[in-house]
Amino acid sequence: MAKIKTTVNVYSWVFKIIGAALLFSFALILYYMGIEHWVEAFFGILIGGYALMRMVPFIKTQRSDLIKTINIFEIFMNLIIATLFVGNAIVRGEPLEQIFNFIFGGVLIVRGMVHFYGLSDGNEKGDHPTYLFHIGTLILGTLIITLAIRAEHFIWLMIFFSIASGSYLGVDAYGGYNLYRRRKQMDKETEKYDMPEDMDVPRKEDPKRDQDQIVS
Repeated sequence: MAKIKTTVNVYSWVFKIIGAALLFSFALILYYMGIEHWVEAFFGILIGGYALMRMVPFIKTQRSDLIKTINIFEIFMNLIIATLFVGNAIVRGEPLEQIFNFIFGGVLIVRGMVHFYGLSDGNEKGDHPTYLFHIGTLILGTLIITLAIRAEHFIWLMIFFSIASGSYLGVDAYGGYNLYRRRKQMDKETEKYDMPEDMDVPRKEDPKRDQDQIVS
C-alpha cells in the first residue's frame, strides 16, 4: 500500500495535466457553444455534490434534532433540484430560463438562512470564511431572482474559473514533472557510483592491532 501511495504521489503530475486539459477544453466548449442548459446542469451537479458531501458528516456530528431535521430536508430538496437541472439538460435539451432563476436563487437563499438559524440557535459554530460565504449566498440568491439572472450570464464566470483552475493545475503539473526528472537523475547518479557487494575493498589497518601482533 505504501508503495502504491508513493507511486501515485510521484506520478500525480500526470493527473494534474489531464485535469488542466479538461478544464481548458471545458472553457472552449462554453465559449464557442454557449449551451445554456448544460450550464444549468453544471450548477445542478454542484448543488447535488455539495448536498451529498454534507449528508453523512452532518448527520453524525449534529446533536440538535431540530437543526438536523431542517438540514436533512434541505439536502434532499437540493438532490431533487440537482436531478431536475441535470435531467432537463439530458432529456429536454432546453434551458429552464426563469424557472432556473427562482430555483437556483432560492437554493442560495435557503442555504444562508439555514446556516444562520443554526448559529442563532447555538447548535452550530461558525468562522469568518463560512460567515462571508453564507452572506454571499443570501446576496447572490436575491440578485439572481430580482435581476432575472439566467444561466447564460454565468458562462463568462465559468470560463474565467476554468482557465484559472487549469492554469494552476498546469503550473503545478510542470513543477511535479520537473521534480520527477530530478529524482530520476539522482537515482541514475546513485546507481553509477554504487559498488558491487562482492568487491574486495581495502580496509585501513588498525594500528593498535598491529602493535599487539609485534609485541607478541
